[in-house]
Amino acid sequence: MTTALHRAVVLVALLGTAAGAQRTAPTEPLREDAPPIATRAACATQFSPRTPTAEEQRRAQDLAQRGQQAALLGDRTGARDQLRQAAQLDPTNVDLAYQLARAEESAGSESDAARAYCRFIALAPDSPEATESRARLAQLMLAARQADSLRAASAFARGIAAYRRGQADSAEAAFSAALTLAPEWSAAYYDRGVVRSALGKRAGAASDFQQVLRLEPDLAGRDELTARVAGLQRAPLSSGSALALGIFPGGGQFYTGRPWRGALTLLGAGLGIACGMSERVSTETFQQTATDPFGNPYTYTTTRPVSEHPCRAPGFTAAGVVTLVSAIDAWRYARR
Repeated sequence: MTTALHRAVVLVALLGTAAGAQRTAPTEPLREDAPPIATRAACATQFSPRTPTAEEQRRAQDLAQRGQQAALLGDRTGARDQLRQAAQLDPTNVDLAYQLARAEESAGSESDAARAYCRFIALAPDSPEATESRARLAQLMLAARQADSLRAASAFARGIAAYRRGQADSAEAAFSAALTLAPEWSAAYYDRGVVRSALGKRAGAASDFQQVLRLEPDLAGRDELTARVAGLQRAPLSSGSALALGIFPGGGQFYTGRPWRGALTLLGAGLGIACGMSERVSTETFQQTATDPFGNPYTYTTTRPVSEHPCRAPGFTAAGVVTLVSAIDAWRYARR
């Protein structure tokens, strides 16, 4: 039932923001899994009360009596405030700690009531009220965790909507907020990794994808995600180096890790150069004038070889265009 409620929250939030225009269409799909129940700790901190003075103990008793009177009159907030002051004055008093926990719960402050019950249990773990307090604490924490999960689902939905609008910074912040409330949410780690990768935050993206691999040992596509992490952990490509190496046919493509494109570029440019350097030899017939031994001129026909390069201009042009296009492609790929 809780999972269905989470999905409903995500759906409603997405429908509410779907009308916003997209600034830039997303280039990679996100995951939209429902969140797990948040894992807020019940009693996370150790309680080490100080020893009160006799005067503080007396004042604490006076405040506790005022709190009891306020409770009898139906003033729950006033009773809680008096007991809070009393517990601050005498933090070692077990009865005051228990009364404060009940007063916090009656006033509707679930998180404060949980802390107060933790404090009482730390002071009197074997008291008759400790068992009841643990049961009340469990109920309070279940409600708090469910509330955390709903808030996480809402933040997650805002992240997806922001990503679809092309607002990567806002999407990252929203996914981070969701993970603060639900730190074991694999889909939120994956989506934040996608957003961070788009923002060029390679280390953060790699860390998020590693969390996905940790949380989902049987993940489909695990090998592909592992390879992606390895790629993010490598030194980033330099667009300037890709462009400079692109002067040599295919050099930029080999640098950016795409050898097939580099080989095709090298082949295309090589064919263009070969065509431009190709030579065709033919024989030309022409008239030649000479003088005989007696000084009389005469004309005769002879031949000579003629060299031609009919493919020089188109061949070298094609090689240059292929090399230039390949270098620009490598430069753009390195920038991405």
